Amino acid sequence: MATESVGPSVASSPPLTAEGRRNLMRGTGAPRGRRGDTLTAYLFLAPYLFVLIVFFLVVSVYGIGLSLFKVDIGFTTPVFVGLRNYQVLFQQLANPGLSDFWVSMTNIIKFVVAVVIGQTILALLLALLLQNVLVGRGAFRTIFYIPAVTSSVATALIFLWLYNPDGVINYLLSLVHLSGPDWLNDPLFALPALMLLNIWTTAASFMIYFMAALQDVPRELIEASEVDGANRLQTFWYITVPLLRPTIFLVVALGTIGAFQMFDQAKFMTNGGPDNATLTPMLEIYNEAFQNSNFGRAAAMSVILFCVILVVTLIQRRLIDPSSSSNR
Repeated sequence: MATESVGPSVASSPPLTAEGRRNLMRGTGAPRGRRGDTLTAYLFLAPYLFVLIVFFLVVSVYGIGLSLFKVDIGFTTPVFVGLRNYQVLFQQLANPGLSDFWVSMTNIIKFVVAVVIGQTILALLLALLLQNVLVGRGAFRTIFYIPAVTSSVATALIFLWLYNPDGVINYLLSLVHLSGPDWLNDPLFALPALMLLNIWTTAASFMIYFMAALQDVPRELIEASEVDGANRLQTFWYITVPLLRPTIFLVVALGTIGAFQMFDQAKFMTNGGPDNATLTPMLEIYNEAFQNSNFGRAAAMSVILFCVILVVTLIQRRLIDPSSSSNR
């Protein structure tokens, strides 16, 4: 008689231990491991989160609250004025030329447009240049990066010497029979002089971002475009630039935020002059708080500046990477 083949009996399996039964009831031990990894991640993030909460969120909320009061530098009791500080600032828009704050906003918009465009283009050109350098790339990278790690005060001192009426720049202009201006004392040239300084000091930092992004561009795409007959300019514009869009947005956003907050160079080199030609919002906020003893009004200016930066950054994101908004 044929013997019927059967699979292994369930009874042949070893009995579950108490620990096995507990694991079976609550699932595998993986969730506990994931919870442990999550807890470890939060522990590593804790110092950053603490700094973020204390020095950003708390200070931001305090600044917004301060803008609703009349507060001076003395020991007088703060007086709640509601939106009065904002009302005064926006009433000055009727004649912005007589308001130092709105003059500073006009200056900084010009400054941001010129500096962000200049530093982004220069940073990308430097990155492309270093990408094609085969010998001494590390040395050139270090040389180009020196301005980014140099003290802003030291850099300002160097450019004070360069911009001096008898300085190097005017001397070079005299060699081609051109008369150089008094760069920092001429309202027409003072702001462009600070623009050039800021572009020179910030482009090196953003060059590093572009160098890293260029290394991630697939070589196969470049070679395929060359096989299809595209020249180097077409390959760069239609292949490389689209792949660099996230990095371009990052560079433009960081450059915009930094340019809007420009303070030390304007304070040290021109103190907002001549004739408020280099007055920036950060410098005006400083003057309102510590020279005019009006901390409430200065806080209101800070909130307005923050809102302007936020709106400009969102617009930049929409313009540079339209897919980012459609993917949300």
